[in-house]
Amino acid sequence: MYYNIPSASGVTLEPEAIASLADVGVRYMKDTSGNGPALTEMLFHRTDRVTTFNGWDTLTFYGLAAGAKGSVWGASNIIPELSMELWDAMASNDLVKGRQLWAKIWPVCKFLESHNYAAAVKTGMGLRGWYTGGNRKPFKLLGETDKEKLRTILKDAGVQVA
Repeated sequence: MYYNIPSASGVTLEPEAIASLADVGVRYMKDTSGNGPALTEMLFHRTDRVTTFNGWDTLTFYGLAAGAKGSVWGASNIIPELSMELWDAMASNDLVKGRQLWAKIWPVCKFLESHNYAAAVKTGMGLRGWYTGGNRKPFKLLGETDKEKLRTILKDAGVQVA
């Protein structure tokens, strides 16, 4: 599996180059580039070479609607029930239900991506009552103000918080 995450690796490969990795045995790719056009190119024109999974939270709905075989996203650690409902709706081609669910899920994803991602995900898990052990130093969980904002977003999505 090729993990396409230019923000961490400093390497940006074009879809053609990613697809060529199939020549050396790569069959799967998790796209965490946040580059919607590149994800679309992989999903519509490179599926014969590499199976693509979405890895950018705020692109999850669009990736699934475009045919991603799955999504690897941090929000599902906080909202697993909504994540599964979205998957089921999209897998059964129920776009209306998928859009309704996405309207609840997207604010959570947007919040996570606008903060330290790991801190936001682990803070959200804590709000659900699931202990994570915190972040490694020097990173910390979100402060009280942001924690309360996330609590409100989760409640607005219909998610039970601890």
